[in-house]
Amino acid sequence: MYAIKNGLIRVTQGVIVTMLLTIVVVLMAQIIARYIFQNPLVWSEELVLILLLWITFLGSALLLEARGHISIDFMVRLMPERLQRAIQIIMAALMVGFCATLLYGGWTMVQATSASITPGLKVSVAWHYGGTLVGGGLMLIFAVEQFIHCLRFSPLQSDKPVVA
Repeated sequence: MYAIKNGLIRVTQGVIVTMLLTIVVVLMAQIIARYIFQNPLVWSEELVLILLLWITFLGSALLLEARGHISIDFMVRLMPERLQRAIQIIMAALMVGFCATLLYGGWTMVQATSASITPGLKVSVAWHYGGTLVGGGLMLIFAVEQFIHCLRFSPLQSDKPVVA
């Protein structure tokens, strides 16, 4: 199970790095085409937008898995351990619900926009929302794992230092 999860994380990281490199190359090509050849690329901005949307949701999934999202938990840390555990179970359940809603919303938008075509790239507008669908699915997987962990074990301890 951990090998599959680690493989999924590594593939996602590789995809994000590839997308970032693609953004750099496309933007450089756009700058050269526009200012040196006076012939701008009509598709570059759309591609960069799509890639940024995908990076946002894939990156959010990786942050969720690493428990790297911002949280304000100083009050929870002051509570007794049993209450901390109850709050973390509730929060994990809410995160599962949010991720399921995000996944459903992504699916709905992909279905609703699949027939529309972008003017520059000439691809389906569904590609804009595909990142929400894929990222939401990954987030749901990681949220369910964290929910199960909260049910089975003591409260999750953050590795991050407390910032005053």
